[in-house]
Amino acid sequence: MKKFFSALALLTLLAPSVKGADWFETNTPLTQVHRYLLNKDLEAMYNALVEVWQHKQSKSIKSHINRVFLQSLEVDCGKGLSSEPLPVWLRSVTISQQSAQSPGRDTFTTSVDIDSLSKINQIQLLKWVDKKISNDSEGYETIKGDAVNKFSRYGIRYNLAGPLEVGLYSIQVTLESGESWNQWLIFSDQALKQSVRWAAKDKWRIEKNALLNPYCPLPKLEVALYDYVDGKYTQVWGKEYESEYPSQLEAKDIEPDRYVIAVSIKQSRWQGPILFVRSQIISKTLDVSPEE
Repeated sequence: MKKFFSALALLTLLAPSVKGADWFETNTPLTQVHRYLLNKDLEAMYNALVEVWQHKQSKSIKSHINRVFLQSLEVDCGKGLSSEPLPVWLRSVTISQQSAQSPGRDTFTTSVDIDSLSKINQIQLLKWVDKKISNDSEGYETIKGDAVNKFSRYGIRYNLAGPLEVGLYSIQVTLESGESWNQWLIFSDQALKQSVRWAAKDKWRIEKNALLNPYCPLPKLEVALYDYVDGKYTQVWGKEYESEYPSQLEAKDIEPDRYVIAVSIKQSRWQGPILFVRSQIISKTLDVSPEE
């Protein structure tokens, strides 16, 4: 009941300036979005939202429908937005948005990672309508699993000038055989409910910015240590935490030297079977001294 009233309150605040009775007497994709959300028909709401995004919208309407979309995530973290399963040859699809802050530099990337049983020829992430999100991209492929359950992880990473704009996108995957799969994706500006910042030279602090969504995975903290070897940075230690986050490096038996330490916080949601991951990374050099 609490979720229903929060959705109703949001719609009341955000609804365009029309008389109350007229709001639901019209039948447009936007009013359908509201109806479906109030009725908790998330899949129908999502399909109507895609249609709304396919039309040119004013800045205020874009902000409005983005907030409605964020409200829908409070119901089940986005799992109900689509009941359509992935193709049988796809094991998983993950969309990652990353912002990284190092002294004097901020970088932004968006990547697509796909675990597939079939040979993939191409992966594309496009903004409506068929617009490249960046000309600076890199594809990769690695073998995963074992001799019995072998599959490949394919991916593409886009280097960006800033975070992806809120709106409608599509993912297009083409197999070597010519078979293809595509899916609409909605990108939001959902803020991290927990973020990380430096608290001292060798310590960090987790900031709690909002209540966690109980239907979403817990935010994960990752700490990694990198050494510069043969002209490139190589990870020499790393650990992931889902709770009881540390505030400083817990690595043991690390050779005294100068390293780069990277601390990241990750927040996840779903769009049906597709996992969206948003992460923030902070990094700096760290001198590891001999233990007394």
